[in-house]
Amino acid sequence: MFERRISSMNRLVVMALKCPEAAKFLAMSRATFYDIQNPKSPRFDPTFPTTAKVRLGARSVAWLASDLQAWLESRRVGAQPTGRADQ
Repeated sequence: MFERRISSMNRLVVMALKCPEAAKFLAMSRATFYDIQNPKSPRFDPTFPTTAKVRLGARSVAWLASDLQAWLESRRVGAQPTGRADQ
């Protein structure tokens, strides 16, 4: 959905979302978006993809839409558990 090939160049295009867009994509507020990444927060979610974060500049980061999509799908009610080592 967020990765597509440009037919004339056959290149893969990857979407990077800045905080407001990433939070909107996940249907949550920016505060909640940051809380799920903060280990000191009661809303902290250790399954959130920290590798999805990409540094764009000295003070600018974005999150890969494909990783956010995969995390969102893993939280679907009735979803099969992932192949984690602790299972």
